[in-house]
Amino acid sequence: MTARTTDAARRRPPAGTTVTQESTPSVHPAAPVPGLVLAFAPVGLATHDRARVGADELTVGRAPAAAWCIPDERLSRAHFAVRFADERFVARDLGSRNGTFADGARLETPRELAPGTVLRAGECAFVLERDLGRLAAPGERPAHDIAGRFHGPPLVQRLRLAAHTGRHVLLHGETGAGKELAARALHALLARTGRGGPLVAQNAARFAGEDDAVSSIFGLVKGAFTGVEARPGALEQAAGGTLFLDEVHNLPVRVQRSLLRFAEDGLGPRVGEAVGRKLDVRLILGTNVPLDQAVADGRLAHDLVARLHPVAVPPLRDRRADVPGIFAAVLHRVLAALGHEAEAVLAALDARAAERLLRHDYRRGNTRELESLAALVAARLAVGEPPAAALRGALDEALPAAPAPAPAGDPGAEPNALDAAASAYERHRAEIVAAYREVDGNLTRLEQVLEARGVRCSRRWLAVFLERWGVRARRRTSG
Repeated sequence: MTARTTDAARRRPPAGTTVTQESTPSVHPAAPVPGLVLAFAPVGLATHDRARVGADELTVGRAPAAAWCIPDERLSRAHFAVRFADERFVARDLGSRNGTFADGARLETPRELAPGTVLRAGECAFVLERDLGRLAAPGERPAHDIAGRFHGPPLVQRLRLAAHTGRHVLLHGETGAGKELAARALHALLARTGRGGPLVAQNAARFAGEDDAVSSIFGLVKGAFTGVEARPGALEQAAGGTLFLDEVHNLPVRVQRSLLRFAEDGLGPRVGEAVGRKLDVRLILGTNVPLDQAVADGRLAHDLVARLHPVAVPPLRDRRADVPGIFAAVLHRVLAALGHEAEAVLAALDARAAERLLRHDYRRGNTRELESLAALVAARLAVGEPPAAALRGALDEALPAAPAPAPAGDPGAEPNALDAAASAYERHRAEIVAAYREVDGNLTRLEQVLEARGVRCSRRWLAVFLERWGVRARRRTSG
């Protein structure tokens, strides 16, 4: 089954996001459903944001006869086709005027492609997804302060559920995965339930020690220490609202247990006060340490963790199609703080720039890399660069263009030395070799294990590089 544009056109949010229209069916089946996700499109384009891909080719183009009709003027009437069979995507260009590109390389012949591959056609950029059921439901509206569209694992729905549990929340995920954005979104969702108090955010890693942590969170009464005046803590400042305390694993266990007591009875005594006042505050705690590991090594009090509602915040590599929308949201926030408008910059965000955003490896910083990119744009605007030049220059500085993959000619051909040195295969060489030995040389299992660990690789190119490294015997060719 393929997606067609049947709903009335609706205006899309600002650049980098797409209109979402209800698809059929809207209930995700249990079995994985491979598909194609529209991650970037021109402003105002009205179309679905995803389509299923099966054994029969899904054709994409501008003509109404295309299985997925997208009214992008730079698309050919029949631009490209993609199918999924034997656990592989295969894409081919249909003689398009402007070409179809897979991870930056033009499709000259049909090619096998892995999930996560970025396709560019016309002014649109797509991401191949192994399972559309992992995405937010079609038509799902984002929570406040999370990117304009949210294709990735349904974090918005998890936050909505968390807002209605009545429990305090523990956000966990990699450094820079967007826990603060998620906390702000959760605070906004809580506000819709009638909680009108403020959001107060603190980072536990910045406290000088246990005394500083306790006084900063719970406050002080006058005379608690010599010469000290009364001072409210973060809990009082957040009364009626939300306290977001990030990197909570850095808090001394005694302070964590004080938070546990507050979570149980709502009493927040200041230092030097025998009985605390009752405070209506929802706690949102954050950590970038795996929960089981943090509890096992004593960095997180197990009874505090048990009292919280956990919400996982996935890294960008698991929600690649979200990246343009997240960048747009971050850019709006960064530029607004400096008195600049983001719209002129986002108007310069075209499919090639979106492709660079989508293909970048965000392991070092996740959303923080997008924040750094937005800061560079702001700096270039501040010194007088035009918006389009500021965006181009920031992209060149922060996200160097990723090398295109080796062409798909002879399956046994090796990439050239430059491609090999710059490829993800070389960067993850030790991990690939170790996993290869773990699975006793089974390439299919190797590909699955690596993908589960966040390393996207193709079985065919795994064989090529393992042979290059001398780990796997080189296949002999006849003739």
